Amino acid sequence: MIWLRVGLLAAAVGLVVLALSQTGAIATPIAATPPPEPTSVPVAEPTVRPTRVPLPTLGPQMIISRTSQETPAPLPTATPSANPRVAIVDNGYAPAQLTISSGTTILWVNTGGDGHDVVGRGPDGVWRSGPLAPGERYQRGFWIAGTYDYVCTVHPEMRGQLIVQPPTT
Repeated sequence: MIWLRVGLLAAAVGLVVLALSQTGAIATPIAATPPPEPTSVPVAEPTVRPTRVPLPTLGPQMIISRTSQETPAPLPTATPSANPRVAIVDNGYAPAQLTISSGTTILWVNTGGDGHDVVGRGPDGVWRSGPLAPGERYQRGFWIAGTYDYVCTVHPEMRGQLIVQPPTT
């Protein structure tokens, strides 16, 4: 209860201070100030606008990008392997069909963002890669000539085919 009274008293004091600060100081009687003397209003002369002077322009300059000056040289790339490579992307195999000679090892690389696998069937039976996370690889050699069809069991619409030809003599 005491806090309520203290709060009301503080609010009242604040209002009084605000009222006094708005009017300035305590007002003096009107008769104490002399009346202002009449003055003549000067006639305004028209203002003269400054003349616009064009700024000097520079000739064409070469712009050199800071980024291009600081771009490092590209890193050397690895020598591609002699083995054919099949990229496993999120909607298929690239290339979807590949012709190789017997005795060649194929490398499958999951370059997609999803998990995939490679399950195939051919003249030498059924083979499986197992699950391949993004970035993982699987390789297998093909020694018997024939056609090898393979599929991703996670995404059955992904199909590929290897055609293994007998070695040329």
